[in-house]
Amino acid sequence: MCGITGIYHYGTAAPADAALVRAMTAAIRHRGPDDDGYLTDGPLALGMRRLSIIDLEGGHQPISAAGGALSIIFNGEIYNYRELRAELAALGHRFATASDTEAALHAYQRWGMAGLARLNGMYGLAIWDAAARRLVLARDPFGIKPLYYHDDGRMLRFGSEIRAILADPTVPRAVDPVALDQFFALTFVPAPRTAFAGIRKLLPGHALVIESGRVRLERFYQVIPQLFTDRSEDGLVEELRERIRAAVTRQMVADVPVGVMLRGGVDSSTVAAIMTEVAAGPVKSFTVGFEGQFAGNELAAARDMARRLGAEHHEMVMSRAAFSAFLPDAARHMEEPVATPSTLPYYHVCALARRHVKVVLTGQGADEPFAGYARHFGERYGALYRALPAPLRAGVITPAAARLPRALRLKRAVQSLGEPDPATRLAGVYTAMDAPLRRRLYRDGLRVTDITEPVARWQKDVAGLDGLSQMLYVDARFSLADNLLLYGDKMAMAVSLEARVPFLDLELMAFVERIPPALKVRGRTGKHILRRAVSIWTPPEVLRRPKLGFETPLDGWLRGALQAEVRDRLLAPGAACREYLEPAVIARLLDEHRTGRHNHWRPLFNLLTFELWHDAWVRHPESA
Repeated sequence: MCGITGIYHYGTAAPADAALVRAMTAAIRHRGPDDDGYLTDGPLALGMRRLSIIDLEGGHQPISAAGGALSIIFNGEIYNYRELRAELAALGHRFATASDTEAALHAYQRWGMAGLARLNGMYGLAIWDAAARRLVLARDPFGIKPLYYHDDGRMLRFGSEIRAILADPTVPRAVDPVALDQFFALTFVPAPRTAFAGIRKLLPGHALVIESGRVRLERFYQVIPQLFTDRSEDGLVEELRERIRAAVTRQMVADVPVGVMLRGGVDSSTVAAIMTEVAAGPVKSFTVGFEGQFAGNELAAARDMARRLGAEHHEMVMSRAAFSAFLPDAARHMEEPVATPSTLPYYHVCALARRHVKVVLTGQGADEPFAGYARHFGERYGALYRALPAPLRAGVITPAAARLPRALRLKRAVQSLGEPDPATRLAGVYTAMDAPLRRRLYRDGLRVTDITEPVARWQKDVAGLDGLSQMLYVDARFSLADNLLLYGDKMAMAVSLEARVPFLDLELMAFVERIPPALKVRGRTGKHILRRAVSIWTPPEVLRRPKLGFETPLDGWLRGALQAEVRDRLLAPGAACREYLEPAVIARLLDEHRTGRHNHWRPLFNLLTFELWHDAWVRHPESA
């Protein structure tokens, strides 16, 4: 696990500024405190920081091949590197290290872009072909690791984090108004945009190729699921069980201790149970909860599962005051506005884990392909709703839902499920702040944009599949990559911790995405086939427990203890929200939420997240 940076004067062939790349690399030292490395070749300069996980002594980067003609810097892990090394060695390749990074470079040398598609792992990488004067940047197929770039038409700057690019003082810190609307609508900014004008993030499974004075985007990984039609449920359950076991075992490979994020639900409990089978001694487990009687607390459930497994369990409790105090720090760590409250407790549990291990496995990534969210039920049975007469939907159901002030999910479902176009419907499901509210909020300079486009980018791949399979495919490459995985990476790497996601193992996902939707949503049960497959590891009471996730008591806090603080931040003289948004509309949202007339916690947390991000990265960049 590392952080990578670099610059390439592809348009002018001017000599690269090695001092600038060192400054860019220093900005992401937290991603790799163990080592650094650099390469300068005329107009190109590369830098990296290393968190040593595999081949602790021999994995220094950059790593070269082909007599020095090819070089790589790499952030991430390749879990099938041993198999790749064996295959490549049989083809005549010679290796100087035992690292997964060198296997990735030789795979590219042998097979080109097809070699990148064979890497089963999480990564952001840069490969320099000195002979062809070609630079290749690539991001893993599910976007587990981020990779950002800025292209001014002559010079390309890139990095694992935005702060590396902004270490160049000539890069402006301007807000992208389209990205800002996308953020307010979705709670995150979908790739390829970021909230910074001119700074982009590479799409999952894509490469940026820079050669001959041109920059092009190339998709190197695309597997369109062909649903199983001739397999029995029992047979699929058995194969799924073995593939999950193999994925977790693969991702335990490390030359340092490995722990687990244990939340007490199906996904993390399964990962912890398999790790216990494989590990030589007790597994170290970590969880976080909130003080008080918050219903979303997972402390007791995680504690009970750890006891069953004989794990060495560690936990922490987060208070409302600690949550509030950490909000500005969270904005600095995230670099992009992501209005997901669980980013804050996740940082603290990562900090707890880092005191004991360098690597953790998590249960992240199971809900998206297996249908674990409420929206998946709506999509599975949405055709029944659309079959109702339009006058009944428009004249009775929609007004009735609108009169339920706090039923956010029901309102969103009613608004979106009647839409016949799949991409538009999916965009509606993801929307946390609808277009009418955004129009009322926006001042001159901001406008409501079409958020269907970034959804349709992925949906068109699977337009021939059923609605639920389309949604799950989009989930795994859209909201997962740009929201949950993004904060998973940023918060873990802020404390120099590597977080792995075995449910997104490439071989496992290729199988899971072929499972028919009827085996994922069965009646009122989501993740049906997953629950069957993991029942040998997970107790019945865990399998029956409703999904909680990293929930927070934010709704109540915004009606009580946090109300005044949030009001002061959003409506203070000089606040960014006053510059971009209508203060009277913000005040109304605060009042309606405080009185319980409406549940506005999502829009309010969006506004708070934007305000904190703007303060840290635009108004007072020296603090970031």
